[in-house]
Amino acid sequence: MLTYNMEDRQELSLYDYLYRCIKNDILSGRIPVGEKLPSKRGLAKHLDVSVVTVENAYAQLLLEGYITSFEKKGYFVNDIGSAPSASCLIKPKPEEEFEYAYFADLKSNRIRRNRFPFSTWAKLLRDTLSERPEQLLKTVPYNGVYELRLALASFLHEFRGMQVLPAQIIICSGTESMYGRLFSLLPEAVWAVENVGSRKITGLYDMYHARWKSVSRDEYGVDMKDLHDSGCNVVHVTPAQHFPIGTVMPVKRRTELLEWADAQNHYIIEDDYDSEFWYQGRQAPTLYSMDGNGRVIYFNTFSKTLIPSLRISYMVLPYELAMRYGNGLSFYSGTVPSMEQYALAKFISEGYFERHINHLRNYFKSQRSMLMDAVRKSPLMGISRIHEISSGTYFLLELDTPLSDTELVERIKKKDINVACTSAYMPEPHEDTHTLVINYCGVYAERIEETIARIWEAVSVK
Repeated sequence: MLTYNMEDRQELSLYDYLYRCIKNDILSGRIPVGEKLPSKRGLAKHLDVSVVTVENAYAQLLLEGYITSFEKKGYFVNDIGSAPSASCLIKPKPEEEFEYAYFADLKSNRIRRNRFPFSTWAKLLRDTLSERPEQLLKTVPYNGVYELRLALASFLHEFRGMQVLPAQIIICSGTESMYGRLFSLLPEAVWAVENVGSRKITGLYDMYHARWKSVSRDEYGVDMKDLHDSGCNVVHVTPAQHFPIGTVMPVKRRTELLEWADAQNHYIIEDDYDSEFWYQGRQAPTLYSMDGNGRVIYFNTFSKTLIPSLRISYMVLPYELAMRYGNGLSFYSGTVPSMEQYALAKFISEGYFERHINHLRNYFKSQRSMLMDAVRKSPLMGISRIHEISSGTYFLLELDTPLSDTELVERIKKKDINVACTSAYMPEPHEDTHTLVINYCGVYAERIEETIARIWEAVSVK
């Protein structure tokens, strides 16, 4: 006889609880296929419920196909084939997502939240709500709100020397979104990417099933012979600062790259990520500003300069490509809420963004100086060499050690410090570089000396 504690039903009705209990027993196999269920009166008496309760439970099971009724014979369990186990039917309350907080995270390039101007941003959002109630209810334009594109065009002209029309700018919600649009705009493209660097771009290529090839790089940037031989017609480069090597592409290589694109009507994607954080001398001009034939597609994002959760990025298309985009892909919906776009437009046009960048640049310079000073004062300096990077939020620390890169990272991680070697961004197989990428974006100033002391404890081999 089927036995259930009907007092455990909580808010469920008696028949609903009984139906669920029998169904779970059928799905789990506790009531096997072909088994005859107790009579309605017999089960009602056994569970001390009304016959109507059992009738309604059986009726629901019959309706859903879990059981079959044979006149004058009773109810029998059907063969329902593969089905989810009973444990899958009632899902436990999901645990809150948890991101482990290291004592020092030298791998993450996310800015600490207290560096974001929340009060200013909140004010601009309130202003947008009061000033643009009607615009906020309209569909977001496929290329982004005009006010933000106009503010970006002015900013790029003033700070990066780029002549850009608002119509050439497409507002997107991250690199994934920008590439998704480009894959539609250039469906026949074969994409090239340097074999040293972040794996995010190649991951996007694979996700979209794009045709791509990895090309080698030399000390000046992408290897031009390898690029010519690859058969690719679009290449992704980071001329302002290559991660993680930190080199700036010299003008000769930039010219060669533009000539490659001009000669064969190819395209260059210039990823200008982190270019706002330049510390030494005058920043080199963008490839876009050197391009006279409409071959460069410019990428940038606000994930580092503001906060990652804002999810606003943008690309600048050559004019001819922008017109093709408008004619063929304007059916795309805008992926960034208009309120955030209007607020960001004011943030840029009213000078808040420039002041924020200056503040961050000074903060990062201070962080870098404190970390380098801590290394120089530590015994660690006796086995290491600092390689400064002219921009971005990291420097390289080359160690004279017999430890492999894997051993280095594991030993340092045991000291509750997250870090990576430059070899993590190189293709397999590769030699150990014994060089740590020290990202100071989110390190607590009061923990810097202890962080370096822990690294020394981890890497010193006795």
